[in-house]
Amino acid sequence: MKRRIFFPDTRPGIKFFWLLFMVVLSALVFSILGLVGGKLIFHINISSLAGAFSQPENHTAKSFLYFFQFVNQVGMLILPPLLFAYLFSADSLNYLKFDRLPSIRVFLLAGLVIFTILPFINWLSGINSHMTFPNALAGIGEWMKEKEAQADHLTELFLQVKTMKGLILNLMVIALIPALGEELLFRGLLQRLLGEWTKNIHAGVILTAFIFSAIHLQFFGFLPRFVLGLMLGYLLELSQSLWVPIFAHFINNATLVILFYLHFNGFIQIKMEEFGSSQNYFVIAFSLLLTIGLFYGINRRSTSRH
Repeated sequence: MKRRIFFPDTRPGIKFFWLLFMVVLSALVFSILGLVGGKLIFHINISSLAGAFSQPENHTAKSFLYFFQFVNQVGMLILPPLLFAYLFSADSLNYLKFDRLPSIRVFLLAGLVIFTILPFINWLSGINSHMTFPNALAGIGEWMKEKEAQADHLTELFLQVKTMKGLILNLMVIALIPALGEELLFRGLLQRLLGEWTKNIHAGVILTAFIFSAIHLQFFGFLPRFVLGLMLGYLLELSQSLWVPIFAHFINNATLVILFYLHFNGFIQIKMEEFGSSQNYFVIAFSLLLTIGLFYGINRRSTSRH
């Protein structure tokens, strides 16, 4: 049974700014809750919080960061989209495209494209990492590199676990929750709003992928993340189910978490960032063509079930 819409007939542009306001406000509130809750639970002094964020030196500081990350992600990525869908639609599950479950084959193909695209993605990553700024903006380029190095260092501190319990925790905090939250926010809502605003599905996908990549504030990883955003966007449009990009996003994140764990503990020699890389242009081109072919297959499988 459908319920009444709290804000009916609201234009897409207005909805976009409502969503932005809700995300920013929620992020602020839950950041404060995360800090206060972390202080009460882990007894970390306010004066040492900055150090805990930049360089957690012990188990307590690392546990605090896990807690803060969890609270922040739920507050910024998951709750605002759910509240927005409740206020601006009569059927939240349908509005977010949560109510349709595609076939197992569609899920398998969506997971497979994450691996087939890797040679092309890693090739783009190499190009992106060697981009330079003009002399007038060289200082900005160096600042970006420094911030990305800090972010990568902090991520590695999270990933450096030796136990199965630590691996499962990372799969939850680094793989599952971001996949669910980011797809809810970006593909579930933002892509829909931008598509309605521009009256063009492709514009919605492309603009969302651009924002998705830019908001991570990692210029030297912009291109591969942008392509990933495009893939996730078209997975939603082809399948008409948010579960499909969520699954693909989780596979992407979980693969990196598991590869780091295996390499860090000496089970495999290949590094996380080297997985799927190739210098062979034929392999790189075939990677892209094969991925496009799989998307064609997803489209056929999804269309046949509509």
